[in-house]
Amino acid sequence: MRIAIAGGGPGGLYLAARVRHLIADSEVTVWERNHPGDTFGFGVVFSQAALNGIREADPELHEDLAAHFVHWPDIAVHYRDEIVTSSGHGFAAIGRKELLGLLRERCRKAGASVLFGAQAPPLDRLVAEFDLVVCADGAHSQTRARHREVFGTELDPRTSRYIWLATDKPFDALTFLIAETPHGPLHGHAYPFGTGRSTFIAEADERTWRAAFPAGDEAPPTADGSDRWAIGRLEEIFSAALQGHRLRGNRSRWRRFTVVRNRKWWHENVVLLGDAAHTTHFSVGSGTKLALEDALSLATCLQQCGSVPEALDLYEAERRPAVAATQRAAQVSLEWFEDIGRVIGLSPSRFALELLTRSGRLTYSDLTAAAHTSNSDCQTEIK
Repeated sequence: MRIAIAGGGPGGLYLAARVRHLIADSEVTVWERNHPGDTFGFGVVFSQAALNGIREADPELHEDLAAHFVHWPDIAVHYRDEIVTSSGHGFAAIGRKELLGLLRERCRKAGASVLFGAQAPPLDRLVAEFDLVVCADGAHSQTRARHREVFGTELDPRTSRYIWLATDKPFDALTFLIAETPHGPLHGHAYPFGTGRSTFIAEADERTWRAAFPAGDEAPPTADGSDRWAIGRLEEIFSAALQGHRLRGNRSRWRRFTVVRNRKWWHENVVLLGDAAHTTHFSVGSGTKLALEDALSLATCLQQCGSVPEALDLYEAERRPAVAATQRAAQVSLEWFEDIGRVIGLSPSRFALELLTRSGRLTYSDLTAAAHTSNSDCQTEIK
């Protein structure tokens, strides 16, 4: 079996390594347009449930990841000079560069060919020369675009703007930061992914963004292509939480999040994987998890089934329900943050409850740990 994979992100690399592990006589080639040192984003976060699934399906991968994980149990909501903390959740994170490095090494050991700094050949050529072509090249997949009508691709660019950054501030929880400015509310999402390293994502609705960041998309870049003015402004806005620590970018510019859905995930010998098939808003943190699970499922289906069409049918049947459930929760979460002004003004405890239960993945009965405000002697049991 000859397999071509367009895209060397976590999903594409894991699929290549896993296929070579399960199907000894397979030939797998990955094309990745970026170089090994290039990466977007900083940390990748997993819930405890996601880690349990990885441990059960691929203990070797879990062991490799565990050596680099940072663990924490809390969600903290910073709102109006108070911090409301909910404990007992269980999260882990790893740097995206570390994750990609581990997966590249697995590909090397498994004998998969990974071509960096290389654009995938035209889709028609891949279809003719390979038994299976995997579109794993992200939300704006160029390989998927060739059959957009067949896949029934729906792209929904949202109106809010976000920018993905990092900081040397060692946050010790999955942290939501609410900043009320004269222009409207901004919110930050932060979590640790290594010693002295945290991811920091800022988001604002279009009206607030245009008023608070008048330079917009035309702001002068830093040496790495990041929005210099936005980084400095965000350091001011979130100065209380950053406590003197700096924000830094990595080709970090303001973007709109795009929700990707596809009516069908495969056509002939072409199949979608990861963000090319589906996206979930970063506020639920499931994009990389879903891509790894897609890869695991597809590799297993290819091993078990007698033909590529049979394997692709089984892959989509297995994965679509879980992905649909996650996308529903992510859509609710996305819309909650887009309309965050609706809940500004609630008490800190009530605001935190609304935020924690926004998507339905956590309910009041799930929140059995105590929540407390940092400047109060009282403790509120959330049930």
